[in-house]
Amino acid sequence: MITENSAIYSLITLQKADGLPSGLRECFQDLQRVQGAPSYLLLMYLLKNRTELCIDDDQIAEVIRMLVNFFVRRSVTDIPPTRDLTRLFMAYIEEIEQNRYTGNQVFTSLRAKLLSVSASDDLFAEKLRGPIYDENSGACRFILCSLAQRGMTNETYVDLWRQYDSKQYVWSIEHIFPQGTNIPQPWVDMIAGGDPAKAREYQTLYVHTFGNLTITGYNSALSNKSFSEKRDRKDNAGKYIGYRNGLNLNADVADKDIWTIDIINERTEKLVQEILSFFAI
Repeated sequence: MITENSAIYSLITLQKADGLPSGLRECFQDLQRVQGAPSYLLLMYLLKNRTELCIDDDQIAEVIRMLVNFFVRRSVTDIPPTRDLTRLFMAYIEEIEQNRYTGNQVFTSLRAKLLSVSASDDLFAEKLRGPIYDENSGACRFILCSLAQRGMTNETYVDLWRQYDSKQYVWSIEHIFPQGTNIPQPWVDMIAGGDPAKAREYQTLYVHTFGNLTITGYNSALSNKSFSEKRDRKDNAGKYIGYRNGLNLNADVADKDIWTIDIINERTEKLVQEILSFFAI
């Protein structure tokens, strides 16, 4: 039994996942990235008893995707608290056995359980409208990467989770309106009509919100440059590395000639609605 449990755990954590279908591999990777370890106990139970429970790979993947969405929302809202998570999944295993759930019942009953303990959409949206990068940069990055990956095809695929040898991500979060304390004059002029105090006030309020964030593989090359320079930046080969880099996440940035607080707020609200739908339980 210990050997069997160890093998299943190695599968979930991708330590030994040779032959694992790519869809399941991606699901397990996402669950790791959203700090979903408290649910591993449940997944071990489901995988070990999958024959008796009458669940296949597709249903396992569906469960994991729902867990990913649950942990994204939990990371942003802190509901339910971390201390309750292990007990939550242990109790659900008992519920499965007591009610003899099988097949789709496993998914629907888990969904009801997660909904009963999760934050409301209103609270989730309220948190998403705030300084998300400052409050939870990890969840912020996962959400942005997930949105960016939606529009990728085999021809346009980019691994947004690729790392350097130093373990830093090649693709990182980019603040469109810069976050540095010394706001460049072109940004003071564009954002605040030349008023440095107003620019600093706007920076405090809006720089870490979703509307002002994107993903780039060349963060250091963009840095504090003006908006148009960031938008139109190319590498030595003439390839766009700024906001016109082809990521669908940047489509509503690349078509702008200016960057203002109104645009940031509008984009924040647009992304909040997309996130509510994308990470629905």
